[in-house]
Amino acid sequence: MTWNILNRLKKNYNCMCIGHNYFGETIHPPIKFPNRELNFKLIGTGRAKYSMDVISSEIKKNEIDIFGGLLDTFMLYEAGFLKVDTSPAKTFWYYPSDGGGVLPRNCETILKKVNVPVAMSKFARDQVKKVYNIDSKYIPHAYNQKTFYPLNIEEKQKLRQKWLLMNKFVIGTVARNQGRKMLDKTIKAFALFAKDKPDVVLLMHTDSNDPAQVFDLKALINRFGIRNKVLFTGGSFYRPFSYSEMNDVYNLMDVFFLSTSGEGFGVPIIEAMGCGIPQFVTDYTTTKELVIDNIKTGKAIKLAGEKTDCPYPHTNEILDGTMTGSWDVERGIMSIYDAVKQLNIVYKDKSILETYSKNSLKKAKKYYTWDVVMPMWDKLFKEMLK
Repeated sequence: MTWNILNRLKKNYNCMCIGHNYFGETIHPPIKFPNRELNFKLIGTGRAKYSMDVISSEIKKNEIDIFGGLLDTFMLYEAGFLKVDTSPAKTFWYYPSDGGGVLPRNCETILKKVNVPVAMSKFARDQVKKVYNIDSKYIPHAYNQKTFYPLNIEEKQKLRQKWLLMNKFVIGTVARNQGRKMLDKTIKAFALFAKDKPDVVLLMHTDSNDPAQVFDLKALINRFGIRNKVLFTGGSFYRPFSYSEMNDVYNLMDVFFLSTSGEGFGVPIIEAMGCGIPQFVTDYTTTKELVIDNIKTGKAIKLAGEKTDCPYPHTNEILDGTMTGSWDVERGIMSIYDAVKQLNIVYKDKSILETYSKNSLKKAKKYYTWDVVMPMWDKLFKEMLK
């Protein structure tokens, strides 16, 4: 997001970025990498967490008019952002909320410190207003249409031949194997769904040895006896796929499936959407606005124990299908039985998927391309400078 936003602002603004985990000297644009170019100044980080020790001095030295960033509010809070002097710059923070109930404990103070909180989802904007009476701007994430797009029928057939997935019904997921994604629900739902179906495959673009994992993914796959029906793409946390390879991964899928306990936005959802792949996602946090509202592009899978759709936004309700996690944030637990039910419906009637696919392309283009989103950023910065 930072790369795209700052690159696209270069005509009207002098942009620079304090590069978290970049410890070198300041580099001036253009900065060229094999697959991209940075058209903004890259400033090295300091010794403190998330550059908290250099923000103030860099703002003053570079005479910054607007300072902002993209990071979880709890990371800012524990790193001491409340004590950082950001004057004389106007400030914004592009924040996520990936759970129900409240923001991470005490993190509303971050939004009160900056001049303009900017929510990356309608869910976060509405949640913060309802719980804390804080007004936020809303600007969604975006995807590149030239990067993520549907392949034609012949191209898909060749791709499936290459991956040995001819005549298979492919359920795919793109996610880190971290606790919040609840990939155990993916494995369990698929194991139930695949019992009597020899032609189904679970395609997992995830690192089975992810340093953030909370359980052994392959051990769980072996336990449920589905090893011959699960295919890993080979991507890893330290050796990611290129954008071209990721477009192939999405185009291999019949259904994009995400058993998440909550998303701050859900970039893989709109990437799948841009490829015309229907999305089946836990009915929690941003799923309603991305998948269900305005143009329906897939299914919102109910929470465990819940008979009705999840309330929106999720604030003070006591729900059977949630658990309280770290920083007192509520996590949604997908119902594996509802997931199997919804997958069986589209497995038997592929015409439903065709409708969702057409809707996905229409919705992605209407709401989530950079042509749509960048004018929102430009408008925000013009307002802040006034």
